[in-house]
This record gives sequence, C-alpha cells and structure tokens, in this order.
Amino acid sequence: MLGGVIEAISLQPLDVVKTRLQLSQTSLPVLVKEMALVEGPKSFYKGLSPFVTHLVTKYSVRFYFNEFYRGLLADENGKVSQIGGLLAGTGSGITEAVLIVTPFEVIKTRLQQQKGTDKSKLKYQGPVHTAQTIIKEEGVAALWKGNVPTMLRQGINQLFLFGVYDNLKKAVYGLDRDAPINSYQSLTLGIIAGGLGPLFNNPVDVAKTRLMAQLTAPGETPKYTGTFQCMARVAREEGASALMRGCVMRIARVAPGMGITFTVVEKFSERFSQHE
Repeated sequence: MLGGVIEAISLQPLDVVKTRLQLSQTSLPVLVKEMALVEGPKSFYKGLSPFVTHLVTKYSVRFYFNEFYRGLLADENGKVSQIGGLLAGTGSGITEAVLIVTPFEVIKTRLQQQKGTDKSKLKYQGPVHTAQTIIKEEGVAALWKGNVPTMLRQGINQLFLFGVYDNLKKAVYGLDRDAPINSYQSLTLGIIAGGLGPLFNNPVDVAKTRLMAQLTAPGETPKYTGTFQCMARVAREEGASALMRGCVMRIARVAPGMGITFTVVEKFSERFSQHE
C-alpha cells in the first residue's frame, strides 16, 4: 500500500500527460507547454485522488491474488513452475482489472481529459461527483467501459511483471523468489520487469483510454464499440503510430513505479520474516 502511495504522488504528472496524448493528436512538447501555460501546474495532478486510491487497492489485490493463484498452481511440494508463475501473474492482473482498475480508471480518465482548473466550469468536479454523473447519465455499467482492454492490459502487465521479476532475480543474482535482496537490486529488477508490459500492450491501452473517455447517451451508437474495432479505427484514421501514443510516458511512469513498489514489498517481507 505504501508503495502505491509513493508511486502515485511521484508519477501522477506522467499519467495525466499520457492520457491527454492518447486522446489527442498533439505532440508531447506542445501538450506539456499548453498544460503548463494555459491550465497551470495543478493540471498535472488532475485525478490524483482516484489514482492514489486505485493504486493502493490495486497493489493489495494484485499481490494477494498472485499468491492465491500460485497456491492453486503449486505442486505437492509447494513449488510453482515458470509457466505457473506466468499464469498466476496473468490471473492477478485480470482479477484486479475487473475488481478495481476499470471503474477507478474510468473516473480518473474523465477527470484528466477535462481542460481547465476552475471547477465551476468543469462537468466533473471530483471523484465522487464523477461517479454519480456517469451513473446518472450513462448507467452503472459505464463505470466498466473499457473493461476488456483493461483486462488484457493488466493481464499482460502482470504476466511480464511477476514472471520476469522472479526469473531475473534467479538468473542475475542467483536468488530464490523469497530470498532477501537489497534495495538497489529490487529497484533495478522492478524497473526492468515493469517496463516490458507497457512496451508490448500500448495499443490495448490506447483503446482502453478511448473507450473510457467517450460519452454515450442511451440508444446512441458510440464511435468506438470494442477493443479491436477501436484499435482498427484509430490506425485507419490516425495511422498505426497513433496506437503507440503515450508509450514513453507509460514506461516512464510504470517502470519506476514497479521498482519502487517491489523495493517496498521486499523490505517489508524481509522485516516480517525477521520477526517470525
């Protein structure tokens, strides 16, 4: 939980810029300059409350269900194969997407896409108000817009994250999964493992952001109707490179965030094991 709070406060501006990039055709330098000069520094922290809340709860759910699925996939000696570890990571990612990530990211995306800082002129005025407005205008199901690409994104992220981290820990440092590791080592491995998912699944993340951001009235046919239809339309109308918009921002946010989180988790695990 502490790792999630530290990550959110430190890296929120990167997430806001990533979301804005994926919803526009503006270049990174122009976008950042416009936000800083027109909206002010506070605009880089839009959606901070749901971002912090969802990261804290997400990491708790992620690590819990990773261990839960590992337990299901363990052999009679309690050992989990490499394939089992990858499957456990994928399962934890899909689970967190459904339970936590999707509704919080819908709220966060709606807040982040708004331009300006004068709340009286904004449609969404805070996390609770955003949720209430979405439910009132679009129905409860709208809080799970983009759930399929979110499941795909989180599943791929955690497949790489847990599988690669444990394997690198063994391959590079010769340490088993539960062996103590120093902060520099866990930070390095966490950054490497955390950067792979965003690199491979960015088109899915673009589709997720577009689906979550679009407003749909009852009976109205939306522009984007599904994950693959969205990706195909974005590629057709804006070029294939548009599917990689925000990738650098995602890696810059997720990779260090995972390094921080794994370092905190490793330290807490080491402390608890010493008191057992």
